[in-house]
Amino acid sequence: MALQTLLLSQIKQSNNNPRTTFNDESIMELAQSIKTDGLLQNLVVLKPKGKKKAYSIISGERRFRALNFLVEEGFLAEDYEVAVEVREGLNKNEVLRLSTVENLQREDMHPMDEAHAIASLVHNGSSVDDISALTGLSPALIKRRVILTDLCEAVQEALRLNEISIGQGEALTLGTVEQQQELLERGLDDWSNQDIKDTLTEEKANVAMAIFPMEHYTGTLTHDLFATDDATFFDDREQFLELQEVAIEVLKLEKEEQGFSPVEIHRDSYLNLYQYRDAEEEEKGGVIVHFHPSGRVSIHEGLVSRALDRSVTDDIAQAQEKKPKPSYSRPVMEYMAMHKSIAVQSALLSNPRKAKEVAVMQLLRVRGSRVSLEEHKCLGYFPEDEPIPSSLAIVQEQEKKVLDLLNAENFEFYWKDAFDIYESIKLLSDEELDMVHLFMTTLCFGQYETDILDTKDNSFFNLVAKDLNIDMNQVWYPDGAFLKKRNKIQLAEIVATTKSTLLFGTVANWKKGDLVKKLAEHFKRIFETGAKTPEEEAALAWLPEAMSFPAIDPAEQENIEAESFDGHGDFEEDEECAQAA
Repeated sequence: MALQTLLLSQIKQSNNNPRTTFNDESIMELAQSIKTDGLLQNLVVLKPKGKKKAYSIISGERRFRALNFLVEEGFLAEDYEVAVEVREGLNKNEVLRLSTVENLQREDMHPMDEAHAIASLVHNGSSVDDISALTGLSPALIKRRVILTDLCEAVQEALRLNEISIGQGEALTLGTVEQQQELLERGLDDWSNQDIKDTLTEEKANVAMAIFPMEHYTGTLTHDLFATDDATFFDDREQFLELQEVAIEVLKLEKEEQGFSPVEIHRDSYLNLYQYRDAEEEEKGGVIVHFHPSGRVSIHEGLVSRALDRSVTDDIAQAQEKKPKPSYSRPVMEYMAMHKSIAVQSALLSNPRKAKEVAVMQLLRVRGSRVSLEEHKCLGYFPEDEPIPSSLAIVQEQEKKVLDLLNAENFEFYWKDAFDIYESIKLLSDEELDMVHLFMTTLCFGQYETDILDTKDNSFFNLVAKDLNIDMNQVWYPDGAFLKKRNKIQLAEIVATTKSTLLFGTVANWKKGDLVKKLAEHFKRIFETGAKTPEEEAALAWLPEAMSFPAIDPAEQENIEAESFDGHGDFEEDEECAQAA
């Protein structure tokens, strides 16, 4: 390293600068600072090789641009001398690394530039901890930035132009390229980050998404007026997902026979394509089959895995909250989350002290509490044309009282004048105000993410539910909405576990629709009238493990039990007995 002075004309911009977005206003401010106080920090440049005369910038392009502006405006002479630190003997990767680290240490770098800069360091083998130590950026921010490189080019450009926010960009990484482009074309001005996430994760399964022969599907379809493929939906989502799974396995074998290696199946919301590069001409490469939780399948051929630092791969996987495939489909998990949420809401209404504690947590926004100040979606989940849960009836009864106090027909106050609402609230007595406050707090509370199983002992939702001693057996029974989301094998397990075999016999002899109807009637009768036999007591006491607080995923439980197995052969014996039974 050597410190010397160079003429500004001897210095040139680099084509490898990770910063591609420059703010003109910021450059003007920097120029004014240099004009007033001089150049307070030198540039770092690379000494030219061979006959080249210009020194290329490693770091300091914003300062270089500001200096050129001052020359153009006549504030500095054309032969202005610049203090520089000269580096020599560096290869392209070393120059890129130095430039990237220097830029990341500075302010005003656009998040999209940061994302690609960090990704370049990752590709060259740096770990998240290394990058954090070099740049001062937190590991969490580094992981969130890298995820942005999964965005399609159109969304990345929109983010660069500040047409969408960083939060919206992060939410869009949940979708496929087609989904990202579709939402961008719609316009996202009025979309919150959560709106985008909900749209991408709640996509309905339509015929256009199927990669299996349609004749294999035996359920019913919902058609629109024109019955186009992308507007014709599968009513039996469970069967659709099962058929997709089978078709994906067949597809995997076909790609392997074609010479692709490896052929990988990814089932997470995110697909980190930054971990792969396109195969060269002499390479065949592998195939990534992305099976999105929505059921959509996308295929990426001719990819080669990058040689990434293992810690980076693990860290970024954790950042995206990758989870093993659960034992329940998304509709079932959502169903259980909604029932558990409304049960907790009804219990909160009779426990003012606990509701106030929840209100304080909501306002404090404590890390890990994961609450929202918007009405929880469990309130709009239950169809009006079906019997409502007893917990919802309690909430609706209290809702009528609160609306009467506010002299309102519903809670759609958004377009009303704040003055009128505030005046009506001021007229309430202390007791009435407490009642409204309690109710509004309750409406906001429930399981935060309803498309997963909340298996955490210390999640805020589970902590409150345990304090309230919620027993789902007291407020829920396996109804038709739940049972129709189970396949016949799962229904057979329910019949056996609830000791209902004598009543229903061999499940294989039943049509699924008839079995669901009769089972639902059976559970409802026992729930309403009480158990009169040991068999009915077993049925009344049955509860899916995921209905507990915290939820238990049977698949995870099996893994735990398998890990604790002592290896003396008992497991195989038990499995044979189970198959015989």
